[in-house]
Amino acid sequence: MDLNDVPVFLAVVRAHGFTAAGRELGLPASAVSRRIARLEADLGQKLLHRTTRSVGLTAAGRVFYERAAGLPRLVADAQRALAATHDRAQGSLRVACPPDDTGVLWSLFEGFLRDHPQVDLQLMHGLGNVDLVQEGVDVALRGGKPPDSADFVAHLLWRSRMLLVASPEYLELHGTPARVEDLADHEGVCMDAWAPNAIRRLDGDRGMVRVNVRNRLRANSLDTARRAALAGLGIAPLVQFNCQSELDAGSLVEVLRGALPDSADFYLLARRPAERSPAATALVEHIRRVAAALG
Repeated sequence: MDLNDVPVFLAVVRAHGFTAAGRELGLPASAVSRRIARLEADLGQKLLHRTTRSVGLTAAGRVFYERAAGLPRLVADAQRALAATHDRAQGSLRVACPPDDTGVLWSLFEGFLRDHPQVDLQLMHGLGNVDLVQEGVDVALRGGKPPDSADFVAHLLWRSRMLLVASPEYLELHGTPARVEDLADHEGVCMDAWAPNAIRRLDGDRGMVRVNVRNRLRANSLDTARRAALAGLGIAPLVQFNCQSELDAGSLVEVLRGALPDSADFYLLARRPAERSPAATALVEHIRRVAAALG
């Protein structure tokens, strides 16, 4: 049975004739008559009594009409339900982000998961810049410069900077470097992903200086490097955002301010608005709102 014939049948019953139904549907009366004949053939039942003046329901037609009359409403309800589903944040999202060393990133996700119980997050932590398109990433959090991509839009979450820090105990024991070149006599806690050749480029009195520092510890975790610096194991390049509380408390001290030229701006990357799912849009809005509150 062709379900497209059912609304034609309903229109004929409501209009009490083929011609009036045709005007309602924008069809010639002959086309309406053919559609009804096809429906009756498909059902194997005669649905309408036809006379030159009127059209009436047969007993079978009345049974069919009573059951089918609610079909347009059911279809409309289904359309509304589909639209509501389309607008509702639900489903699964893939999110690429750095390791969550100090819990800052978790603060961006915790409230979202609580407020959107129909959304699942797959958090992919790593320091490498994965191919967002190839990996099917919906949202990414990334430090440094935003990528030049036609597929993703970058939103600046906060500005920070790279800096060199050490514990007061370390500086009391080893002295405080006065010049970049003095770092050659110090011990470092360096992260390969941030500084592949130890502390490789520093801004000295005469421009950029390359210094070899003995690395007591190499780690690709900001938290590990921060803890090692707190333990007095060396001078560490960190991100100000991740060690500001220790700087305020005096448990870490900045040395050679401005020596590290790299900024540590933090961005949210997301697909263009027209290509985002409702869940991705909700996550983007949530992260931007929480990040703004964090300052």
